[in-house]
Amino acid sequence: MLWIRKEIRVNGIVQGVGFRPFVYQLATSLGLKGYVLNSSEGVIIDVEGEPQKIDEFIPLLTSKAPPLSKIENIVVRTPNQVQGSFAEVKGYASFEIRESLLDGKFALISPDIAICPDCLSELLNPADRRYQYPFINCTNCGPRYSIILDIPYDRPKTTMAKFKMCPECEREYQDPSNRRFHAQPNACPVCGPQLELNVVRGFSLANEKDPLDTAIELLKQGAIGGIKGLGGFHLACDAANDDAVKRLREKKRRSNKPFAIMCPDIEAVKKICKVSAQSEKLLNSELKPIVLLPKNSEAKASHYMNPISKYVAPDNNYFGVMLPYTPLHCLLFSTSPSPPYKGWEVEGG
Repeated sequence: MLWIRKEIRVNGIVQGVGFRPFVYQLATSLGLKGYVLNSSEGVIIDVEGEPQKIDEFIPLLTSKAPPLSKIENIVVRTPNQVQGSFAEVKGYASFEIRESLLDGKFALISPDIAICPDCLSELLNPADRRYQYPFINCTNCGPRYSIILDIPYDRPKTTMAKFKMCPECEREYQDPSNRRFHAQPNACPVCGPQLELNVVRGFSLANEKDPLDTAIELLKQGAIGGIKGLGGFHLACDAANDDAVKRLREKKRRSNKPFAIMCPDIEAVKKICKVSAQSEKLLNSELKPIVLLPKNSEAKASHYMNPISKYVAPDNNYFGVMLPYTPLHCLLFSTSPSPPYKGWEVEGG
């Protein structure tokens, strides 16, 4: 049976978006052999197999690519086009993901991605081992740009390097059928980062309660919190509390510039703003951007929310609105663990 070999270089946003696991699964499904690896300029694929299978494989790299990837170009070369070690068919025994290649070039890195529906479901499921774990993530979501220290994008070159995966997380990381297969920030409550709360009342105070419960209670009491998340910190308070919003303005020295509002869900957004289909799509996208929306003059408080403070966006016909984009944001709005803080959160970052 005739086999051929190809070298394929893929450039674009192809690191930190599940591209290598995708290539692995695609190649093995077609019976191809070889390897895929990250390099400092993108992804390199060395593949061999039946000609018709490789001909099928190459266009699928684009048409079936992970949704978070963005391919700029694909270069396919055969052995006689490559100098040096790239020779005829090697006779690889399998297809594998290999260690990254350091070649001193430049690679595009994915932005941070908002929590995906699968992780959100696990986050709020009491039976799941990552229940209420504020750093839950998978190949389809979580930190990327915020944690990278160098390229190629591999765990040792991220701020997650010091967190050694526990056996269960390691099993997921090595399992091609798992959505955490080669997810570099993979972690759980056993082996990953932990949530901390520092309460400041003129001095640092060690917190003896659950950090999440305490943060929710402080927000309800009118406190201002600095929440460390993807991309840095943002300052938050209850957007329905006049005194809290006014104090935030004073501390930020922002006399009238509008603050953004984080709402728990799209239904809450519609209570305060006019939301078009396009705006709703933007709000729910994987990047969870702040979207400028016309205020709803007929907005009314629901059974768990008070009206937005007039100090959030004074003398303005629009609100800048966003939805929770990190697991921690979702937990602050969730129905667990004790009475829920199902309110508005104003961001003054």
